[in-house]
Amino acid sequence: MAPVFPALHNNGRLPHGAFDKELRTRMHNERVSFTENLREYCLNTTIHGLKYIGTVSLTLCERAYFFLTFLVVTACSIYFISNVYIKWQSSPIIIGLNPIATHIKNIPFPAVTICNMNQVRREAAERIEQNTLEQSVLQSICSIDGDFNVTQYEGKWTAVKKLLLSATQPCSGMLKACRYAKQPEKCSEIFQSVFTDEGLCCTFNTLDTVHMFQNASAPNIFPTEVSSGSGRFRPILWTPEQGYADHPSNTTYPRVIAGTGVTMGLAMVLDANVTDYYCSSTSSTGFKIIFHSPTETPKITDYAQYIPVGSENRIIITPKINDAADQIRKVAQAQRQCVFASEANLSYYSVYSRNNCELECEAQLILENCGCVLYYLPKLYEDTKICSRANARCYEQIRSSIAFTANDSLSCTCLPGCFEISYIPDVTTAELQVGQFGIRESLLDDVKDEQYAKKNLALIYVFVKDTYYRSFTKGELVGFTDFLSNVGGLLGLFLGFSIISLIEVIYFVTLRPYCAKRKQPRTNVKDHHLEAGKLNAARNDLLWFGSKPSNATMVQFLGQSNDPNDYHLQARPNAMVKAYATKLKYLVHSRLQQASGWMRNTFRSRRNRDLGRGFGQERTGIRSYPFYD
Repeated sequence: MAPVFPALHNNGRLPHGAFDKELRTRMHNERVSFTENLREYCLNTTIHGLKYIGTVSLTLCERAYFFLTFLVVTACSIYFISNVYIKWQSSPIIIGLNPIATHIKNIPFPAVTICNMNQVRREAAERIEQNTLEQSVLQSICSIDGDFNVTQYEGKWTAVKKLLLSATQPCSGMLKACRYAKQPEKCSEIFQSVFTDEGLCCTFNTLDTVHMFQNASAPNIFPTEVSSGSGRFRPILWTPEQGYADHPSNTTYPRVIAGTGVTMGLAMVLDANVTDYYCSSTSSTGFKIIFHSPTETPKITDYAQYIPVGSENRIIITPKINDAADQIRKVAQAQRQCVFASEANLSYYSVYSRNNCELECEAQLILENCGCVLYYLPKLYEDTKICSRANARCYEQIRSSIAFTANDSLSCTCLPGCFEISYIPDVTTAELQVGQFGIRESLLDDVKDEQYAKKNLALIYVFVKDTYYRSFTKGELVGFTDFLSNVGGLLGLFLGFSIISLIEVIYFVTLRPYCAKRKQPRTNVKDHHLEAGKLNAARNDLLWFGSKPSNATMVQFLGQSNDPNDYHLQARPNAMVKAYATKLKYLVHSRLQQASGWMRNTFRSRRNRDLGRGFGQERTGIRSYPFYD
């Protein structure tokens, strides 16, 4: 059958405008639309159920069924994921016992602060003249109301410190004998004086001023006038979070717990000197003792325990260690309810603790509202005014507001440290007997007066009884990994969703439309060149095997222009060679098939002719050799 050619115009040439219109129509039809992209995503995504929505062969009812089912399971997954998220945000922290116990060699011995209930010695108070600065300071220390208009109260820290050092009982007078870890010690070498809310007290195993305070030049709570120095002991840094900065030894402090039992602890003999009592914050005689972290300044008045005179006391210390996992650092402070050392913002103390933070906060509030600071509170400058009894109403109101937890207008919200250590005492007391029978305690060898011992002395043993202690660790209740696992499990259960599914969504939303948009012009040009090559090859085939058209008649092939100016539509050389080779292959194959058929028909005709001759039948007619059909 002869090929059908399109209508020819303009001397056999296809109009150039019609070809451009056809090309633009084909490019518009081949452009990737949003609907086609969405349907292809539904057919190829790994999310369950969407392929049924994108399948065109299904009926509208079937596709609507799967669409509604997909909406229901999506809503269920969102509901359960929201429950997991609320749990993750509301209670991210869990406190549990650390499975790894802490050995006592890694725990410092508690800082022991002891105060005589007598705040001012009678002998020193009677020497103070009336209507003088010293009397005003004395009334402030003893909380005695007086007429402050008589004298000009300067409120200088130097005047208050001088009176405290001269009018209170020194550590050398209160501590008569000391021993630590079976080793007798000079009390003046292991104890140092400290200013507290009970006046001048004595403390053991606390940090040195170099490591405890931010500014060494600021007024501190350790008066150097009374402290005899560390002697043979070398101070080292210890923090609850980092531990010891250097290897501790018998010549360093703060000291570690040497061992268990009463013999490996701290033993001391205290002298109250009851006959010299002048003023006290209590209604009894004796001592106040408190156990705290070496990095803290204690609050004696509110939290100390009583040690009566004429008693022997055994105090068993149980360290309570609080630490935290490093994973909770990314949790907000309001949720984890603790502060790491790197987050501390104290201006007076170097090591953060809740007690140190509360002392700074109290000092700041009293200074802002009353214009002065109590003598035992942190002070950044020497010229800071010290409060007197004239300011009592103001600072007592501030202290009451801070202590009253329901008050929101004036309060100190100090969170505990994520790493903290405290010591819980268990006190047992017996009556002290001296001189009535033989005893093994060598600390009482110099005590001969039984009546004086019962009215003034107290014997104290401080020790631990266990070698290992477990800490309370703050960790993640629902960490990010657990939250991600729960969310992934719920999405996989309801939707079959995975990370690959998310990547598919991102791909079909962003990358695929962009790549298709860039690829479209190149694809259209390539398809046009291929079409032109096919038509050109067909024309060459017809010219080679068919009769040549005359010069007067030109045959216009679809997609092929005879205009020399239209050579820009021809294919590139490589594409043309490939197209010609393919056409040549198909052409040779078809001609061989035609030749084979012609030969079979020829031999069949000759055989029929010979057979006809044998029977006397003569074949007539025109012989045809159908090589071309």
